Amino acid sequence: MPSVALLRFLAGLGLRSTARHHRSGANALAALAGDTFGLFEELVALGVDGGAGKDGFLFAYPSYEDAAHGLAGFRTLGAPVAPEGVLRSAAPAETEPALGPAARAGFLVERQWAVDPGQFVDTLAERLRRDGAELVEGARVTAVREDADRVEARTTAGTYRADAVVIAAGVLSREVCASLGVRIEMAAGKGYSFSVPAESVPKRLVHLGSAKAVLAPLGKGVRVAGTMEFDRDLDRFRQGRVQALVAAGRPYLPGADWERREQEWMGPRPMTPDGLPLTGPVPGRPRILLATGHNMLGLTLAPATGRLVTGEADPGLAARFAPSRSVRLRRGRGLSG
Repeated sequence: MPSVALLRFLAGLGLRSTARHHRSGANALAALAGDTFGLFEELVALGVDGGAGKDGFLFAYPSYEDAAHGLAGFRTLGAPVAPEGVLRSAAPAETEPALGPAARAGFLVERQWAVDPGQFVDTLAERLRRDGAELVEGARVTAVREDADRVEARTTAGTYRADAVVIAAGVLSREVCASLGVRIEMAAGKGYSFSVPAESVPKRLVHLGSAKAVLAPLGKGVRVAGTMEFDRDLDRFRQGRVQALVAAGRPYLPGADWERREQEWMGPRPMTPDGLPLTGPVPGRPRILLATGHNMLGLTLAPATGRLVTGEADPGLAARFAPSRSVRLRRGRGLSG
């Protein structure tokens, strides 16, 4: 049975699932991500490098009609679709030789990058340590408190005091905020992925538009990812979800050894009812800031979120993502530490 909190979230999601809300949210995200490539280039210059592939994304479909429908949606959003439009017949496989005959149509979206998240985070940590930052790994934050002049973060590795705290714990930000007496309207949208070796690896990221899955080149193999599962149990792993991804991806990537799957993984995406991140001060707590709720765009929006948190972004843009729209005071609790 779904929890009351999950039912509340799904009701809020349903109310916002309209064309008007979609256009408004897409425009806000586009404004936030407007200089994303430049921000990532700045990070590369500092030594933070995720090995970005910059060949765009290929969207592959089983029919011309499906591809045309998908293309129309992207053009409505103003996406940089390649001028040739829908690729027919054997054209998708000619564009991406690793693909099999199931990819009967598709289109290219240009000026899109794909990075290796593990490499990006590792090089970021290395740069921070060189700059004198102390990174505490393997510790869980149990509570955040605030007094007259400082903020205190209590963790399983000790207690840390600072002038300000940023809560950026994905969906677990809900539990951290609960220690402050506030409730975040956010749910876990669980995604699954795994890696498979392949005779031929795609040279760019491939979206399987109708199958709702992604094939991402990663070293000598392919990372297969997809699904959106809402479940009250964050840790429950459903093997059936992996099998569904195998069934979806196999016709498109016949050169992969689908029985030699490795690194099967499940992770909870922090989903908000309106599809927008929660970035900025917790209401009533100006020195405790949120940076969560990025749905499926966490890495993409990370540099731009940093500018929001540090107050470097346009105030009007920052207001669009203010947590006050989805953060509620828990009944019977105040905001004093």
